[in-house]
Amino acid sequence: MNKHQQSGMTTLLITSMLLIVALLFSLASYKNLFYQIKRTQNEVLARQAHWAAEGGLECGFAAIQDAGSISGARPTYIDDCKTSLKLVYLDADNYINSEYADISNKIIKKKINLSSSITGAIQSRSDLRLVGSYSISPDVEDIHNDGDYKCIAIRFSNEVKVEGSLISTPPKGKVSYDNFIPGGNCSKLYKTHTYESSKNWDINQSTYTNEPSENGLFKMDLVRDTLFDPFESFFNDKFENIDNIKKDYEVISGSKSNKRDESCDYLVSEAFKLKDKVWVEGDCDLLDTYYLNSLNNTAKILVINNGIVAINSSSSFYGIIYHYINKDSNIYENNELSIRWKSMPSAVHFESNILTKSVFIQNGSFNPSGGMIFDTLNGHTTLISGMTLNFTNEANPNPPSKKISWQQGSWHDF
Repeated sequence: MNKHQQSGMTTLLITSMLLIVALLFSLASYKNLFYQIKRTQNEVLARQAHWAAEGGLECGFAAIQDAGSISGARPTYIDDCKTSLKLVYLDADNYINSEYADISNKIIKKKINLSSSITGAIQSRSDLRLVGSYSISPDVEDIHNDGDYKCIAIRFSNEVKVEGSLISTPPKGKVSYDNFIPGGNCSKLYKTHTYESSKNWDINQSTYTNEPSENGLFKMDLVRDTLFDPFESFFNDKFENIDNIKKDYEVISGSKSNKRDESCDYLVSEAFKLKDKVWVEGDCDLLDTYYLNSLNNTAKILVINNGIVAINSSSSFYGIIYHYINKDSNIYENNELSIRWKSMPSAVHFESNILTKSVFIQNGSFNPSGGMIFDTLNGHTTLISGMTLNFTNEANPNPPSKKISWQQGSWHDF
């Protein structure tokens, strides 16, 4: 071979080696590319499974929110929410679990909080004065870690003053807590018994000087809540829509007459023959509640709006009383309150010092089974002679509204 032939062979050999190296690099690059494509496809499938499982959570959440209770929503989130999912269920710790098991496997869960908007057999934004002996079968908010229940007898904004005794008994009716077991008892920390604590019938106690506490005279079944506003919770609507709210009620004008067939008691009882929800505008003297006491045991709501209320009776009412006064009402101005009481027939049975500031006065053991709500901010409510209030939600034709929310920090989406 000559020199030129050897040079061509060398060039060809070097070129071939470079092509082989390039081919090897290309093959290695394609292998990595295929790996990346496979990873991407797996990630897409994993995210599809994740979002499908998350859809199960949202479906379960919406079902409970719509039904207002876990038990009521169970058929929905067990059956309807299982579309394309293996399982959607709520465990004993209130975690909604959602499992997807098709093209990929994914289980995610998140805890919910489900509670009544506002609990309390008696709810009062006014100062509340209790004169005599009071026995209250409370509402239930939740279960306590000692196995008994967190009972709520009175929820109040400012002050509860007891001149006599206040006893919280075990719950006797349907309560707000869905998982309450009939026959259950209140935790000892949620069981006020002022008569037993004081050993003195003439005791005069106030939540101003005895803040409700685990070891105090007033236990935790009295809840000081300075911010609570029962209106939206009770009516399931905002105050701005009060005209629409009233459309569900038989609306009448109040009365201060002591004539039987013109009294507020009579007018209210006649209105209840038309609807189980009655809305009274203005002052209402219910006298001895003769007609209310004769009504049947169908759950009822009696709303008294922007007026003062008098009751001089020992009787029962199967329903709930809601007393509402707009904070801007002229009832609180100058001598307006005193003027109104002068024309109320029942006022002759009340001491004059009570009339100077009370917007609701009850003399006698009048027992509304559905509870009492005094939505009279800046007002004063006086109950005299005591009562035995066996609270039950069954006496309220409006089912208690529920608040459902995700518990913050129960879901880590990564």
